[in-house]
Amino acid sequence: MTAIPLTESALTSVKRAVRQDYPNYKSSHLTEAIAAACGFASHAALRARMLERAPAHPDFALLEELPFLNRLAAVTGVPISDGDLRGFSFDRLVYEGADVLPTASKGAAKVKYDGSRRRRAWRNVMVAGINAGIDQGLFTPRAGENSWPLPDPKYGDAPRTYRFMIEDIPAIASVHDAGWDELSIHVALWPTIEGERWVRTANCGFLAGEVFASGWLERRDGAWLQVGDAPEFSCRKQRLDLIAALDIRPKGYADRGSFRM
Repeated sequence: MTAIPLTESALTSVKRAVRQDYPNYKSSHLTEAIAAACGFASHAALRARMLERAPAHPDFALLEELPFLNRLAAVTGVPISDGDLRGFSFDRLVYEGADVLPTASKGAAKVKYDGSRRRRAWRNVMVAGINAGIDQGLFTPRAGENSWPLPDPKYGDAPRTYRFMIEDIPAIASVHDAGWDELSIHVALWPTIEGERWVRTANCGFLAGEVFASGWLERRDGAWLQVGDAPEFSCRKQRLDLIAALDIRPKGYADRGSFRM
């Protein structure tokens, strides 16, 4: 999939690219379909969200083909064709400008979450933690865009921590620049009293919280969550079903991709 920042220039670039495949459709219909591709119920909802964000810290969104096609069919009354389902892809469109982020990697197709509750839960924890960092303006899915102040007055050149909520679940995360435009992200849910200290360290497990996950966000060759053979994950048994069932959409990056050493 392709990702974009939710800015006027990026949306304009997407609309121009979409017209390559749908030159005879009304502008308003394409606008609504693009909003659906970004995960919004309407263009008005997308605009409202854009106004909530400072221009320097926009939201990011994945462009998804099926919501686009479904919304386009709904507003035009023209059913989705087999050709659309087989052939339309945001990845293959030609975009003007540099606002589009690639998210595909060679290893993405090999990553499966549905067959394992633990892997699905790890995915959900990592996506929630990355989304929260983007929401708080600490970093973006784009290479080199880190905004947290350095050094940390309390910990020096150590990972930056931040708190957030997943619905009613308290969470804490840390982010560290791992070099080569990668970010190292650790996340703990239901953190312990000393969770802020432990979530900065690797393999801390239950010392950080009742659920702990860590991973890397790739940003140089594209934007995706790197998935290895055995991601670092600890979870209390009674929490696993709840975390595995969460439905969290990544903000401007793929939830799966090649693991980099």
